[in-house]
Amino acid sequence: MSTLPYAGARVAFATMHGKEQLAQGPFYDTLGAGVVAPTGLDTDQFGTFSGEIVRTLSPRAAAQVKARLGMHLADTPYGLASEGSFSSGLGFLVEHHEVLLFIDEIRGLELVEATIATSPLPPARPIATVDAALTYATAIGYPAQGLILRGGAAGEIIHKNLNSLEALRSAMSQLLLHTPGRPIVISPDYRAHRCASRAAVIITLAENMARRLATPCARCHTPGFGQVGIERGLPCSDCGEPTRVIAADIFGCGNCPHTLRTARASRVAAPQWCDSCNP
Repeated sequence: MSTLPYAGARVAFATMHGKEQLAQGPFYDTLGAGVVAPTGLDTDQFGTFSGEIVRTLSPRAAAQVKARLGMHLADTPYGLASEGSFSSGLGFLVEHHEVLLFIDEIRGLELVEATIATSPLPPARPIATVDAALTYATAIGYPAQGLILRGGAAGEIIHKNLNSLEALRSAMSQLLLHTPGRPIVISPDYRAHRCASRAAVIITLAENMARRLATPCARCHTPGFGQVGIERGLPCSDCGEPTRVIAADIFGCGNCPHTLRTARASRVAAPQWCDSCNP
């Protein structure tokens, strides 16, 4: 354990919603590093899922700012931050983007692990009755899975720390009383401590990051050698033209230009993915 580059390191996870607990296992088991949450950190200032504070930064930029603030408050050169976004452009499906960023101020490293997946939770929807709120809550697994109620003339009345059916009934009744005829929107609460499916994604990214930090570059020996991109262009099995199917994974170093191309197992793509054969 003592030969690992981050053995005994103290890593600040910039969070106020318990994310440090999600990274503690992977970082200690793989790296021998401890992960803590800085005290006095307000990550809501960079935007909230409930909409009181609008997000103005890209996910990566927000993670950078959070991580560096957490490092400053915890007085450590190592930082972590994650940023999640959820969109329901497909109507009934919710796409979950999650970014986990690690900063090593001593080595000048800034590494990102990210994923895009379909959330198991339904999108937000307008409701008009207490019964509709209870039906939605039951479907998403409330109260273990949190939810958000938003009402008022401009959606300015927000309830997001509800933890029982009684609290939900009371909050919904208040919104119906104070904003008659106005739409009330109910949605999942995506904060990590109220959303088990998002927490699981962050754990997976933390495991990936820990393994990456345990992997040195073959050229400069800096930790953090890992996947940095993909290469599309797998040839069509019928016409041989390049398709948009992934042909290889690209691994790289965060410190030097060294990269490694690893071809995927498939050597050809089905014609259905070929723009020439199937325009």
